[in-house]
Amino acid sequence: MPLSIDFSGKLVLITGGGRGIGLAITEALAEAGADIAISYTSTDATPVATQLSSKHGVTVKAFKCNVDSSAEIDKLVGDVQEAFGREVDIGVNNAGIALWQSSIHMTDNQFDSIFRTNTTGPYYLSRALMRSWLGLPISLSSSSPELNLTADDGQPKKNLKGKQILFVSSISGLVAMTPQYQAAYNASKAGVTMLAKSLAAEWAPYEVVINSVSPGYVSTDMIANPPDEQARGWVKVWEERTPIGRFASAEEIGKFIAVLLSQHAAGAGFMTGSDVVIDGGESRTVYPGRVSLLMFLRSMTQDILCTERGGEQPCWTDAYVKRRFVGCNEDCRQKMMYPTAIPFLERAAECFMDSV
Repeated sequence: MPLSIDFSGKLVLITGGGRGIGLAITEALAEAGADIAISYTSTDATPVATQLSSKHGVTVKAFKCNVDSSAEIDKLVGDVQEAFGREVDIGVNNAGIALWQSSIHMTDNQFDSIFRTNTTGPYYLSRALMRSWLGLPISLSSSSPELNLTADDGQPKKNLKGKQILFVSSISGLVAMTPQYQAAYNASKAGVTMLAKSLAAEWAPYEVVINSVSPGYVSTDMIANPPDEQARGWVKVWEERTPIGRFASAEEIGKFIAVLLSQHAAGAGFMTGSDVVIDGGESRTVYPGRVSLLMFLRSMTQDILCTERGGEQPCWTDAYVKRRFVGCNEDCRQKMMYPTAIPFLERAAECFMDSV
């Protein structure tokens, strides 16, 4: 029997599900039979919900919500449960914002806004969903009772197998994306990736599955219609840096996430705490990750460990080390695969020479 993906009977809540990657996720899951609640902030997503309901024969409803507000997130989860008459099965933390701004000139409000939307908001939704699944009041207040959620044997009183939370992160949380300045965005996505891992570990005893997905550059409105000439130049650089030679389409990211959430992947209940990268190879080949940098250091070390005059002793001579690393001029640096590693190698060489 062929493998199939079926979300019939599942209720999925997707923040920012009416546009961009969020819309692609909504479309893919609706096509697979899921009923879906999508949130929006400014542009009313009701027409999108109506169109998808008609197209796929499922129920899609739109709800307005500012995801950076815990009160609005709590209300959203309650409203969705009431509107559909049942609990949410899968929460997708998709809503996010970006800002290209030099850190020197970024205001407190700009920095805070990025984190409130990209990192704090997903925490609010995850907490609200978990509390609703455990039968606790969704809103957390000082008057909320501290209930004992474990039995005498230390095991959770309630098993939540089948419930999932997915965080849509970014490879910006893994590497410092350039040439644009987006330190706040990068840091916020790194935060949300680690948030997913942390919650996965904390809530694993309940059998709630939590993962994140980190896409590379996706051909959305921002890439199709850059705001200015500088951004158009950046788009060209991004495409050139992607080994596969193109950007992802929102549709393929949406379908990939549908597969990831399905009963054949994370939906089976064992895959949790993972960050799945889908970036056309960019973060693995353009930026020196820990593994690739380690291999580079090993290669360079072998180059230094020469033998002098056919002898067997390595010639860690001051002149040789300086010629290979410290004496590398700017032209040499630019031609090396990992020019950013040179300062580190210079320091490592100096430390070694000080110790011998």
